[in-house]
Amino acid sequence: MTFEIVQIVQELSSVGGVESVALELTGVFGRAGVPNSVIASTIGKAPDRRTMIERVAPWLARIPTRGALRHVGRFVVVPLFTLAATAAARRHPGAVVISHGDSLRGDVLVVHAVNAENIAEKRRAGQWRWMLNPTHLWVALRDRVMIGGLRYKMFVAVSSRVADELQRYYGVPASRIRIIPNGIDLHRFRPDPAAGARIRAELGVPATAKLVLFIGNEFDRKGLAHAIGAVDLLDDDTWLVVVGSESPAPWRRRARRCGNRLVFAGSRHDVEAFYAAADAFVFPTSYETFSLVCMEAMACEVPVLATPVGGIEDYLRDDVNGYRISPDPAEIAAKLRRVLDDPELHARLRRGARATAERYGWDLVGAAYIALAAELSGAATAQ
Repeated sequence: MTFEIVQIVQELSSVGGVESVALELTGVFGRAGVPNSVIASTIGKAPDRRTMIERVAPWLARIPTRGALRHVGRFVVVPLFTLAATAAARRHPGAVVISHGDSLRGDVLVVHAVNAENIAEKRRAGQWRWMLNPTHLWVALRDRVMIGGLRYKMFVAVSSRVADELQRYYGVPASRIRIIPNGIDLHRFRPDPAAGARIRAELGVPATAKLVLFIGNEFDRKGLAHAIGAVDLLDDDTWLVVVGSESPAPWRRRARRCGNRLVFAGSRHDVEAFYAAADAFVFPTSYETFSLVCMEAMACEVPVLATPVGGIEDYLRDDVNGYRISPDPAEIAAKLRRVLDDPELHARLRRGARATAERYGWDLVGAAYIALAAELSGAATAQ
């Protein structure tokens, strides 16, 4: 390879969607022999050994960006890192700079979500608490500069929905948009009955119980209330396990019948073991752009029941790998009952889920990024 790739991401780790995407790409680039480095302030997990790390403003790692005060922390960390990373990128004039939204300029902007559409969806749903989050002010200004100002040569949309939103909100020409979905680590996320049994034992879920799983932060936007309402309508052998960092207290009060079968596990780093323990994954979210959690579930052979929003609609197929749902507890309960009470159907959906995930392996996804970087660097035409 005759070019170098520099990724910019505030946190490089296996926790969170954007963070893990950047981490996985380091592995793909390293295996392909592409010289690559990462500009970051927080390193939560060591990347591929062939990847160079350039830490900027490392003191930002001491400011919490998760938990109860996450909005305050992110309002400080995100703008300061963006400015520091933009300056650091200038030290790599010959490289192809791929930013995950954390610099004001570069060669490729990976758009994991269009914040303007996220806010519009919350307004349509009558949700206004987002106005208390000051980070939205910064993100709106940043996106207007980065995207509206067309400061990048190419914009990578993680789904066809994101590509449409880039054109609708910011007038990005279609010729400057590439759709490259997020990928999945097929080795980490796979069926693992032993790990699943350990999680059930840890949480006190009977081995014979039907376990429905929900994973995500922002419980309100992700539709946890609808998942709880659905399990309330199911038999007493059905449990709901919730993985996420929000306080469980207000959500426990929503359970009418399933309170003893509703388990909050908090934020976990071993989410693959939770998928291994589950019989179905439910995700009645109101807005997504790709939804890694749905793809992770499929890779672990867990049928997915999710609202067809954002990138989910690109790969969720009824009677193949799960079912599309609406944010209606009664409908969700009916489709969960169909999946959980029919062993033959459940086995077919499990096979279909894994087959779907195998089309999104990181080596295939990463190859698309390498091809784009080669095109932008001129290496493709030079060879």
